[in-house]
Amino acid sequence: MRELFLVIAAAIVLMGMVFGGLSISILLKKNGRFPVTSIGRNREMRKRGITCVKHDEILCEGKGKSSGSCCS
Repeated sequence: MRELFLVIAAAIVLMGMVFGGLSISILLKKNGRFPVTSIGRNREMRKRGITCVKHDEILCEGKGKSSGSCCS
């Protein structure tokens, strides 16, 4: 029973340290925001020509192609 308590306490302390570190890193950043990981909004991905699959499907459907066809 005591070992279980120690494991749970250690996990809670570790999670607290992780969340504390994340919050400190957000506070110390210039804009205080997480980095953009979405393909559609990431400027570097757009520069390399990498696009979101959802946007590709929307473009294909807008051109009158069936949803199963390739949009190349």
